[in-house]
Amino acid sequence: MTRGINLGSQVERYLPLRIQELLGVISKEANLSGQRLYLVGGIVRDLLLNHPNFDLDLVTEGDAIALANRIAPLTQAKLLVHQQFGTAKLSYDNFSIDIATTRNETYARPGVLPAVTSANISVDLLRRDFSINAMAISLNDNDYGILIDPCGGKNDVEKHLIRILH
Repeated sequence: MTRGINLGSQVERYLPLRIQELLGVISKEANLSGQRLYLVGGIVRDLLLNHPNFDLDLVTEGDAIALANRIAPLTQAKLLVHQQFGTAKLSYDNFSIDIATTRNETYARPGVLPAVTSANISVDLLRRDFSINAMAISLNDNDYGILIDPCGGKNDVEKHLIRILH
């Protein structure tokens, strides 16, 4: 597992100023409520590849819906909530930010919706599809920019390897 590489300056070079400002507001609110917050998934992969992608996915070790409800009025976002999955979408003029509670999913049988339970960031990342999508970057003040990579996704990105996790 890769943990400890700091990508904070790379995040700041990669993201447009407006998005950085919004992430700052979200991070501040998460910190105030004691929630851990991470940039996760495809955007982390694309940041490492330096490919533009502003499809922002965040996860929190906390209550994503409560966090999104605090953020929407502060940032003039349109809010869409999916209570069953612990997710919310903040929509702006030309992009959106998805916020989810870190989770584990279990399936009673193939083809049915999952039963969702809260989990920590490591469990959340391990449930993902590919190693290159199973990375997160901390957005919290005390460890901003730290890469969490339990499946070796950064190494796979560097080798141009797509490795299935499940």
